Amino acid sequence: MESFIITIDNIDYQVSLYSTFPRLFDVYNKNINYTIGKTDAGNWVYIKHEPLSAVIPLEQIGMAIDDHLPDEQ
Repeated sequence: MESFIITIDNIDYQVSLYSTFPRLFDVYNKNINYTIGKTDAGNWVYIKHEPLSAVIPLEQIGMAIDDHLPDEQ
């Protein structure tokens, strides 16, 4: 899977698949570097991040990933 860009509040985040099992995504731009995933209950959670990364709108990014990859939820 190629990476893709999502934009939330005029900020671009590049998203790429980090792991297929468990299904994890890298989310990054010049200010952040996070790995996020979705629990069995459907909640998006932080897996890891760089120490000085800015806070991200986790739920909004997760919903944008779901919208971008609707057949793979």
